[in-house]
Order: sequence, then structure tokens, then C-alpha cells
Amino acid sequence: MLRTAACDVLGIVHPICQAGMASYTSPELVAAVSNAGGLGVHGALSRGAPELRDLLRATRALLGERPYGVNHVISRIDEEAFALCLEERVPVLAFSWGDPGDHARRAKAAGAKVLCQVTTLDEVPAALAAGADLLIAQGAEAGGHAGFVPLASLLPAVVDAAGGTPVLAAGGIVDGRGLAAALALGAAGGWLGTRFLATPEAPIGAAWKREIVAAGPGDTVATGAFDVLWGRPWPGSRVRAIRNRFTDEWAGREEALAGRLPAVQEAVWRAEREGDPSLIALMAGAGSGAIRALRPAGDLVRHIAAEAEAEIRRLHALLT
Repeated sequence: MLRTAACDVLGIVHPICQAGMASYTSPELVAAVSNAGGLGVHGALSRGAPELRDLLRATRALLGERPYGVNHVISRIDEEAFALCLEERVPVLAFSWGDPGDHARRAKAAGAKVLCQVTTLDEVPAALAAGADLLIAQGAEAGGHAGFVPLASLLPAVVDAAGGTPVLAAGGIVDGRGLAAALALGAAGGWLGTRFLATPEAPIGAAWKREIVAAGPGDTVATGAFDVLWGRPWPGSRVRAIRNRFTDEWAGREEALAGRLPAVQEAVWRAEREGDPSLIALMAGAGSGAIRALRPAGDLVRHIAAEAEAEIRRLHALLT
């Protein structure tokens, strides 16, 4: 069985973590991943304390004693929701997009394991100073908001700078081959988002899931147009999504979009209500092209782990 330092730190069987994707997680998804031996993580973004409380309690009812986590976006953190996580003794707290500083220290004082995402090498010292138990190196291939440095360049540099703190790899990993490749670059596990959106348990629209499954290699684009659309600047980032009519028209034309914003917003909001994938943000990572079907989240954890083990054995057999 494949076992890494991430398994030991987090108390999980397989070094596979489901990313805490904004509001695109459900108790069923998080519990399925954790019950299969990985780590399921809720996203806290745009979720107030009352909603998050209900989600946590529903998740624990499905989990028993398995570990699970919650991810907070530091630059947009809801302090009441964060305080709730401390009160509810969430065993793993992850932080992204900002200096984790005081929040990470408070999490550790409450007994939580702390994960800190970095998208550049310059962010590593602050994460280590905050006491991160694991780092997450997120490459430009990640879906949704992602940085600018490719994972193959970022990951080994973060591993070298981490001083022995284990590092999870994020960005474009959707299968066991990708996980094995990340392990070869020094990672202690994977932080997977898009692959777990393409599951029955993910609480996103059917059209979005169909587009992920239908996407081919090279069918995603990283653009600032969505942040203009949403009126929500996110420094140091772009949004990676599957190409559609919206991205074809506005990616690279953010200034023009700003000039026509009310009319475009009206059309996009209508598309969201109607489930029309041609205009909505089909957020997905660059690995979407390798996803060919929806699959239950628990089965995915076990399959990805087994595939990674098989790939490592194949590579080992090349040694003479």
C-alpha cells in the first residue's frame, strides 16, 4: 500500500485529498472521500456560519471518526465561520490566498492540523512561520482561481524550501499517473479538485459535469474575465475554466467586458438559471481532458491510489 508523510500527519490511508472548492462541496462528497481513506474537505467561501454548521454536522453523521477538513480563503475569510470551525473542533483546517498567520496559529491552538496553500515560492516562509503541518503547492493548471507558475516548476522548488514539511501537489492531477508523477517530484500526496467535481456527490449542475467529461486536452483557458464579470478582483490569480462562448468572446478582452458589464451579466445570470453551459463559468483544471466519466467519489479514491501504486511498480521494474 502507498503510504507517505501526508498519511501520517493527517491520519488517512491514501495520500489523496479532495480540495475544498468554494461552495462546491457537500456532506456526501466530503464523507465519501474520507470514508474511502482520503481526506474530504469542505469549502467555506460564501458560506456563513449557520450554513457551515449544518454542513459540518451532516458530514460528521456520515463519517464516524474519520478525519475531514474545511478550507478558508484568507483574503475573504468569514470570521464567524472560522470561529465556528474552531468551536466544532474541525480536525483539519486549510488556508489559501493570503498570509495564514494568526488564523493558522489559532487553528493549531485548537488542535487542528493546518494546511497552507502556496502559489509562488515567496509564500512559503509565511506558511512555515504560521506552523503549517503541510503545504499545498498549487500550480497554474488548477481549476478555478490559480496562480501563474506551472506545477512541474513550482512543486520541486516548494519541496526544497519546505525544510521537511510535507507538500501536497495541486493542479491538473486527476488520476493515479498524475499522482505518481507528483510523488516523483517530491510531493507527499495530491490535492485534487476537478476530478471530484465529476462525481455524483458533487453539488454542481449536470451541465457543468457533462462539460468536464466532454473536455479534451487543451480545452481549458485561464483568464481574468470572470473576476471582471463577478466584480471581485483576486490579485495574483486567474480563473481556469473550460472554454465556451463566454471565454471565446471575453478572455483577453477584460477592458471591453468592463465597458459592457451590465448587459453581459444579465445574459450570464440567465444562463446560470437555465443551466446553459455556453456562458457560465465551467471551472475546471487542465487535467479535465483525462476525465471520461462520472464516478463515485469513494471509488475514485481507491482507484487513484491503486493506479498510482501500479505506476510506481512499473517504473521500479525499469531499474536493472
